[in-house]
Amino acid sequence: MTEGLEPESGADLLPAEPEKTMDRDRVRRYGRIAAGVLVAWVLIVGILAGIGKLIMITHNGNGDLLGDRTIPRWFLAHRTPSLNHLSLVVSNLGATQDILIASVVTCVVFLAVTRRWRPVFFIAVVMFGELAAFLIVEEIVKRPRPAVPHLDSGLPTSAFPSGHMAATTCLYAAIAILVIGHARGWWRYLFLIPAVVMPAAIATARMYRGEHHPTDILASVLFAALWLTAATRLIEPNRDAFRRGARPGLARRKAAGHSQETVQSMS
Repeated sequence: MTEGLEPESGADLLPAEPEKTMDRDRVRRYGRIAAGVLVAWVLIVGILAGIGKLIMITHNGNGDLLGDRTIPRWFLAHRTPSLNHLSLVVSNLGATQDILIASVVTCVVFLAVTRRWRPVFFIAVVMFGELAAFLIVEEIVKRPRPAVPHLDSGLPTSAFPSGHMAATTCLYAAIAILVIGHARGWWRYLFLIPAVVMPAAIATARMYRGEHHPTDILASVLFAALWLTAATRLIEPNRDAFRRGARPGLARRKAAGHSQETVQSMS
């Protein structure tokens, strides 16, 4: 540096960015994302609770809106021992314990493959948001189960919305969003199949067992669609999915170090 630089060396120099400024900007950005997610979640929960209260106006929630009486009775008339067992197996795939295990495995896999925390944060926000919304809405609405014999007993929650359906839809749709956004090749779209098949199977099993009305299922699908859309838009889990190299801050530091070495060698 004491002997000066050649004019063409200017392209190798990068302006220094203070670490405190970078950290402050990062905190502000994450704060805006968190605030946006929270506002969206509150609005969606309010919409879902409002729909549930409107449904409760008719026959204490056991009217025949969109087949709420007819469809559970049709499933009741077609029950068989083998279908009872099959519906139990399928229904358990959407239970809290199974969904929790699948969520943790998904987080571990994406962290190992992508080496990024954004997909993990996305899955965590989606699933914890779904669970909290379900517990709050069902406590507000308190809709009774369909007026048919139930194959499950001692359920701690009410019928609206379907927790199994909401959790299953959120999880498998979130996986599809991440895989399609992070992978290349036609095979990534195969993950849309479980995102459709699993919720359909859970919905059929839960109505077959007499635990939910059709409108409970539809409300869960509506919640999942709104919640996934909001979380995806705000968190951007696939942001910089194909960017090579290290994290932005580390990349800048490496570039600055490389420039300094270039300057020293030229001096």
